[in-house]
This record gives sequence, structure tokens and C-alpha cells, in this order.
Amino acid sequence: MASPDTKPQQVAEPASGNPAASDASRVKSIATRLTEAELGEVEAAAFKAGKKVSEWLRDTALANVRAPQETQTDALLLAEIIGMRDLMLNLFAQASKGPLSKEDMRKISAYADSIKEQKARELLSQKQSRTATK
Repeated sequence: MASPDTKPQQVAEPASGNPAASDASRVKSIATRLTEAELGEVEAAAFKAGKKVSEWLRDTALANVRAPQETQTDALLLAEIIGMRDLMLNLFAQASKGPLSKEDMRKISAYADSIKEQKARELLSQKQSRTATK
């Protein structure tokens, strides 16, 4: 296992498409500890993919590293859009009952601000789950 002070090594694609050649070039190992439940999840995912656990873990780790990552800007923009959506829906709902006071506006705005980031995280997590199961 690598020490916490060492930098991660750059991982490159194997030069050959031959699995035997790529296995021979793999000389580094990584170890981790899992709970029984976590191990069960990993084994189930590997089985579903038709791979050995070690192959599935390697492929999943490398796919995660190599995939374009959503930036913080994406999550921030999504949170703001969700906040605006919630604000508009609640403003229209309240306005249909009569005039809005400054206090109504403050409460509706504060509520939209309080939930937007959590809702954005939930949506991104759902998207990631759907992508991972494909």
C-alpha cells in the first residue's frame, strides 16, 4: 500500500491489446479494507459485469480516473438552477393567494437557498447511479 506522502503514479494504457502482455506489465498492487456489506456490493457488481473482483475494481478505478469529471462549476450551476426553480414555484404559489410581503419573499428565498445544494447533490448522485448501472 502506498504511503500517504507519496504521489500517485501516472497510469498509462497498456501498449498492447494482448491481455497477457498487460498483465505482465502490472507490477503494482493496492490493498483496501471493506466491511462485509461493502464486499458483497463489490462482488455483486463484479459478477454482474462478468468479471473477477480484481478486474472489476481495476477497470472501475481506471474508468473513474480517466472519465471527464464533472466540475464544481457544474454542481454550482445546477444548484442555482434548482434554487431558481424552487423560488419561482413557491413565489407563484404564494402570489396566487394574494400580495407578497417582504417577509414572505425573505422566507421563500431562504428556503430555496437552504435546499438547492442538497437537491443538486441528489440529482447528480442519481445521474451517476444510472450511468454506473449501464
